[in-house]
Amino acid sequence: MGKDKGPDEEWGDVLEAIRHSVEDPSLVTCRTELAHFAADTFAAVGRELHTIGHIIGSDRVTGSSPWGHGTDETVAISVLLRIATQLVSASADLFADGRPYAAAALTRQLVEVEYLAWAFEARDREGERWLRSSRQERELFFRPAKLRKAASGRFRSQDYGYHCELGGHPVPGGTALLRSDDPALPQLLLADTLGHVGRIWDHILGWARNSLHGKSVTDRAQAMSQRFADWKSLDPLASLPPPPTTQVAS
Repeated sequence: MGKDKGPDEEWGDVLEAIRHSVEDPSLVTCRTELAHFAADTFAAVGRELHTIGHIIGSDRVTGSSPWGHGTDETVAISVLLRIATQLVSASADLFADGRPYAAAALTRQLVEVEYLAWAFEARDREGERWLRSSRQERELFFRPAKLRKAASGRFRSQDYGYHCELGGHPVPGGTALLRSDDPALPQLLLADTLGHVGRIWDHILGWARNSLHGKSVTDRAQAMSQRFADWKSLDPLASLPPPPTTQVAS
């Protein structure tokens, strides 16, 4: 019976996987193309849901939507997806053209989108509540730390802290992303970005399966699932364990 590996040995295996795959041109292309495919899908769904949510529903009739939407919850999903669209496509472009620090800052924003996508799926009418919220209400209910606590361990504060240290905030640790001669960390972060993108989609799909307005999402579920499955079957970076950090964000 083999001895379990400790954190250092496990991360050593991770580094070995990175060395073998980070410069493989076909895998670099695969990651970038998947990011753009996902961004395009988010954009298309976001546009459709905005139209549906504005036209269909009772919120306008009851006067409960401040903007006269038919269904504020559906519009909230569309807003979140359209935000994610720009974050995903821009981060992929920034990783590709040698500006990984800026790309990492956008990935940190995607982590927060993932938190919100979970909340919109898991908590009844949470998207509607978010769309109608004031800044004070968002501070009370939708800050990352609040959502992590509400998720009861689904999201590790250490992972959020990792993203804050590598691009979310201007701190010394960000210098690791200022080296133009090292492609490893940018590609590692692009793979991590794709992981967050996949989980955002999973939460949106979970919401869609319980919504009368979810067809725009479910119609694209098979194509998204296949593209992510193809990437995971090819890329060792797709199955990396969480980063070895003890940094905790507030």
